[in-house]
Amino acid sequence: MKSSPIYRTTQTLIILLFALCLNAQTKDNETNKRIDDYLELLKLGYSEIEIFQDLGNVNFLTENYEAAAFWYEKLFQTAQVETIGKNYKERYDYARQYVANGTHINSKSKDWTQSIKEDYTLEKRNETQTSMAMNTIESEGSKDFNPSMSITQNGQVAFFSQAVYTKPDTGIFSKKELVHEIYRAERVNGQWKNFTKVKVCPKHYSAKHPTVSPDGTRLFFASNMPGTYGEYDIYMSEIKKDGSLGIAKNLGPKVNTKKNDLYPSLADGSLLFYASDGRKGYGGLDLFAVAVENNRVSRSINLGSAINSDHDDFSLSLIPEKGLGYVTTNRGPRKKVSQVAVTYSLKNDAEIVDKNEAELLKVLNDENETDYSSTLFEN
Repeated sequence: MKSSPIYRTTQTLIILLFALCLNAQTKDNETNKRIDDYLELLKLGYSEIEIFQDLGNVNFLTENYEAAAFWYEKLFQTAQVETIGKNYKERYDYARQYVANGTHINSKSKDWTQSIKEDYTLEKRNETQTSMAMNTIESEGSKDFNPSMSITQNGQVAFFSQAVYTKPDTGIFSKKELVHEIYRAERVNGQWKNFTKVKVCPKHYSAKHPTVSPDGTRLFFASNMPGTYGEYDIYMSEIKKDGSLGIAKNLGPKVNTKKNDLYPSLADGSLLFYASDGRKGYGGLDLFAVAVENNRVSRSINLGSAINSDHDDFSLSLIPEKGLGYVTTNRGPRKKVSQVAVTYSLKNDAEIVDKNEAELLKVLNDENETDYSSTLFEN
């Protein structure tokens, strides 16, 4: 059984305060540290707005005002100041003034900790985040990496995940917990409407990175609900005709590991790609393929060095007619998340990739000849 999700602010403070104590504050180290902090939270599934808020706040509280100003500026470039709140603008101005003058401006007696706490406990925050998610759906044609949204082939139904705060069931003064929830939307007369929360896991646990099958009958997602093998596992739920979902079924140990298994995506309706840092690979998150059909799954196979790298590789989209694909990865300059073109060739990967390369190529290129194992989804 897994414990309740840790409140996002507390978790981020612990991670980053520890990092701040260890890193020398030179320009080069500071730049590298900012990149690492960003990627660490991105890997955990947080949105850019959440990341910029957290990194700005933690650096502000530790009086690293130059870094705080940097992250607050990124925040305002990503979202309108009006949607973020005046407290962030106040802290941003204070941090910039301190950097410019080298001293505290006005009074240092302001309770900045309380100011930040108030921002995290505002009830309107959930409404703002849901509004942002709706705006994201409107831009589904964008090529930007957005693993939290998936649309059926007919373009009529979309699924996306959103981070929200929930109050624990016990403890009068308990802090709200950050959890990821999946929502469903319908296109009505050219507009996205009928937003509803999809219940696929118990209260106080997270479900994120949804991907819907082209025919709209199955939903795959990552969750940390009780019964997982590790941190996050890949699950599948049948989508009923009325839009409701059946019981979430764990894809089992042929897919899931003792660590993180994230970002599921489908090709041709039965070939599932996903990212994992719990199997032998090249470093960080590696991409794996598994055949999923008729309640059965095949063995997971590492997609090899032609596709994976020693950095984090998040997702893969294929162009079968050209034998090419595009990997979303942070292997590029300064660890920036981008897409790189790859081929299916696996000729030099015998040490790490499953030695039966023909099996992987068969899975990638010919769905009609795929043999499925006898392993069933696990309730």
